[in-house]
Amino acid sequence: MKSKTIALMIISFGILALLLVFFLVIYQPGAGMYVRADKLQNPPEKYVEFSLVDIEKYPYVEEAVKNPGKEIKLPFDNDDGNMTEFANIMYNNETEYIKINNEYYDMHYESAD
Repeated sequence: MKSKTIALMIISFGILALLLVFFLVIYQPGAGMYVRADKLQNPPEKYVEFSLVDIEKYPYVEEAVKNPGKEIKLPFDNDDGNMTEFANIMYNNETEYIKINNEYYDMHYESAD
């Protein structure tokens, strides 16, 4: 009977250790991609202009513009390609600045591991 208790304690400790490893090493709630829009006081030299209708295609960019300075976390299952399309537009125009409704924003894309 005593050996069964010891074996059960060892198994329980092993399961607890695996859960601890999962939450300390694998599970990182802050990890992921973020987008942030910082409002500019002065117009930059080079920017891409979007209308309010255009920016609706990129809901995370739209949310970032509506909340300047706030980091908007992109979901891991964001497979619709809209952020990739937006990033390609910015890359092809060689700028990180956008103009919407006579307001200028500095767009940031960040990855937190």
